[in-house]
Amino acid sequence: MEVKTIKIPEIAKKPFQVLTTNRNIMRMQQYQLAVLKVGEGVDEEDVAGQTQASLAVLEEMLSFIRVILNLDDEAYEKLLDMPNDRTQEVVNKLVGYLYGLSDEDMAEPDVENPKEEA
Repeated sequence: MEVKTIKIPEIAKKPFQVLTTNRNIMRMQQYQLAVLKVGEGVDEEDVAGQTQASLAVLEEMLSFIRVILNLDDEAYEKLLDMPNDRTQEVVNKLVGYLYGLSDEDMAEPDVENPKEEA
């Protein structure tokens, strides 16, 4: 079992451990499946449906972070007060860690425009 740590200063000073256990891998896959299911069948013209889907995705994301990091109620309240883009960064990093990626693997590569080379 690999143990990674993630720092989320908005929630706690001490880094959180991310354990690559079978239980957490299953939780990650259930989270990803739930997000995929939410997006299915939502008509692009249905604003209410899109809003409901966005809310469901956000709830899944927050729930996933809470269970993986074992957040208590106080820490979860701090998570709720974080900006959405920061929350997405955290969930992406957690998923990457559970897939066995390092911080270097997840760093955005410098991609050059292939058309410029021609």
